[in-house]
Amino acid sequence: MSIGGWVTGRLGLDRLRAKYLGKPFPVHSTFFLGEIALFCFVVLVGTGMYLALFYEPSAASITGGAGPMPLAYASIVAIDATPFGALVRRMHHWAAQLMIASIVLHLMRIYFTASYKKPREVNWILGLVLLGATIGASFAGYLLPYDQFSVTATAIGYGIARSVPWVGPALADYGFAGAFPSPSSVPRFFAYHVVWAPLALSGLIALHLVILLKQKHTEPAAARAVRAPADAHLIEGVPLWPQQASLMAVLMLVVIAVTAVLSAFLPVHPSAFYGPPQPITPEVKPDWYLLWVYGALRLIPGGLSFRFLGATIGSEAIGAMLVPGILALAIVLVPWLDRGTSSLYYAESPTASPRRLAFGLAVVTLFLALSLAGFGAELGLGVPVLWVITLAAPLLVWWGSYLLAGGRRGAGA
Repeated sequence: MSIGGWVTGRLGLDRLRAKYLGKPFPVHSTFFLGEIALFCFVVLVGTGMYLALFYEPSAASITGGAGPMPLAYASIVAIDATPFGALVRRMHHWAAQLMIASIVLHLMRIYFTASYKKPREVNWILGLVLLGATIGASFAGYLLPYDQFSVTATAIGYGIARSVPWVGPALADYGFAGAFPSPSSVPRFFAYHVVWAPLALSGLIALHLVILLKQKHTEPAAARAVRAPADAHLIEGVPLWPQQASLMAVLMLVVIAVTAVLSAFLPVHPSAFYGPPQPITPEVKPDWYLLWVYGALRLIPGGLSFRFLGATIGSEAIGAMLVPGILALAIVLVPWLDRGTSSLYYAESPTASPRRLAFGLAVVTLFLALSLAGFGAELGLGVPVLWVITLAAPLLVWWGSYLLAGGRRGAGA
C-alpha cells in the first residue's frame, strides 16, 4: 500500500472527498469577490508576521540620530530602511484596503441580487460583522507607526469613544489603556491588531464558509430560465477539486501580484515625513472606508447637543454614533424589511425589485455624499451646500432609479 493510500484509509479522506471536494461552485466573476477578501487576509497575515519580527510595540523614548523618538516610531523607520521592508509594509496596507473594498462589493452583490433572503439571513449578518471587524482591525493598526499622523488620527477615535452616552469615558479609557495617549496604548493596540483581530477574523471567515457550504451558493438569475423546476436544487458549476481549487490558486497569485504592484508604485503613510508625535495637531483625514463618518462629523454643528435619560448627546456622538448606528441598523434589517418572495436557489436580477434597487443606490449615494463632505474645505464647498448635496443626491438617485427600474408600473418590492 502506498503512503497516500495509507493516509487516506486512516483519515477517511475518501468520505471527505466525496462529501466536500466535489461540491460545485458557480463560475461567475462576481462570485470571486469573497475569495479575493479571503486571499487579502492571507496576505495580511503573511506580511504582518514579517513586520512583527522587527516592530517594537513600545512608546518608550530612545535617542536616535534625529533626537528622542518612541521605540515604535523608530522601528517603523528602520523597517522602511531595510531591504524589502517598505515594500512589505505597503503590501500590508494595500491588502487591508483591498480586503475592505472586496467585502463591500461582495455585500453589494448579495444585496442587489436579494441573496440575503431566507435561509441566508445569518450569513448576511455575519458578512456585516466581518466588515466591521475588518475595519476595526485596520483602525487598530492606525496607531502602530506612532508618528504624528497616526497619534492624531487615533486621538479622534478616542474622542468619539468618550462621546458614547453613559459609558463613554470608562469605555474609552479601557479600550485605549487609559487617557490617550498613555504608555500602554501602543502595546494594547498591538495586541488588538496582531492577536485579537486575526483570531476574530479567522473565526468569522470559517463560520461564514461553513454556512455557505451548508446552504450552497445561489445561482445567477439567468439559470432559472434554462432549468426545469425539479432541478432547481442543482448547482451548475465546477467541482471544488481540482477545477475550483486551481482557479482559487490563480486568483490568490493575482491578489499577491496586484498588492505588490500597488506597493511598488504607490507609497503609503511615510512615517519619516510625519515625524514622531508632537504637541501640535495636524489636519488628518481617515482612509476612504471611514471618510463618510468624518464627513458626517463635519456636517454636524459643533455646539449641537441634547439631553436624553440624564446623558448629554453631543455633536461627536450624533455624527459618529447616532448617524452610523441608524444606517447600520437599516442595513442589518434588510432581510426582514424586504417582504418580497424569495428563492432558495436563484439570485434575483437587480431590477426585479425597483424599491430594493432604489434604496440600495440611495444608500450608496449617501455614503458618497458624506465622503464628499469630508473634502468640503478643499473643494471650497460650505456646510449649507454640503447639506443640500447630502440630502438631495440620495433622494434624486432613489427616485430616478425607481422610475428607470419600472416602479411606475407597480413592480414588486
